[in-house]
Amino acid sequence: MKNKGIFAFLFMIVFITVACSSEPEINMAKFKKIDQAAQELKTSLAEKPSYQHFGELLQNLSEEIAVVNKKALSKKELELLHAYSVLAGVYHDGYILWKYKIEFAPFGIVPEGRIYVSQDVDPIAVKYNLPEESHLYKPTQQYWKSISEDSIQIIWNNADLQYKIIKGYSQ
Repeated sequence: MKNKGIFAFLFMIVFITVACSSEPEINMAKFKKIDQAAQELKTSLAEKPSYQHFGELLQNLSEEIAVVNKKALSKKELELLHAYSVLAGVYHDGYILWKYKIEFAPFGIVPEGRIYVSQDVDPIAVKYNLPEESHLYKPTQQYWKSISEDSIQIIWNNADLQYKIIKGYSQ
């Protein structure tokens, strides 16, 4: 009878130890600066930042991700870091579209409200399934493609969705 009590006691200790040693929670303090940088990017879009200022904020987010990437992280923290990396990638995609919108506007070749689909833009158009339009450049008889400048807003909407996913980690 005494042995059964000892075994039951030992079983309870093992059970509690295993239950308590499950995947540690996320230490949100490690992600404070990353989240701050991500929030600044999100807020800046509502305030209509300059292209240059947005680029600086995006660079800051990338640097903060790199800093946390050098730390010891649990599995859950690695997942959260990956989610922030995805967010940075989405913002970078929007930044590239914005760049091409600005750079080609002065030449008058790309119709107003359109973005030239270059080698940099094509993978983004494919990734987000953005509808393309073909154009003929008459002097050379070469066709080229464009996407709507509203595509940038589609990218920002994707960033908002990714940020909501990130916020789910802290709840």
